[in-house]
Amino acid sequence: MNNMAKNLLLWLLIAAVLLSVFNNFNLRSSTEQVGYSEFIREVQTDRLSKVLVDGLTITAQRKDGSSFETIRPMVEDPKLMDDLLAHNVTVEGKQPSSSRVDAAVDC
Repeated sequence: MNNMAKNLLLWLLIAAVLLSVFNNFNLRSSTEQVGYSEFIREVQTDRLSKVLVDGLTITAQRKDGSSFETIRPMVEDPKLMDDLLAHNVTVEGKQPSSSRVDAAVDC
């Protein structure tokens, strides 16, 4: 094989690897985003099996196995926990990382 063919093969291999990496990152960020009102409707119609609350971000898993994310408004929703428990939704929380706590203390 001559040098030109080797270089072409090398560049094709590099392009394939970069394309694969790009597609992998693209798939990870394709989580469905829904509004908070839609999230509440999903709770009230018994479509959810589990939620993970991480600050203002809520990741919900439907009973059919699909999942989505929503952002909780800055307004408190004292009824939310009661609704989740009344509709048999498993609730998990995520502990804030120390960097978030440090950032809050520094303010």
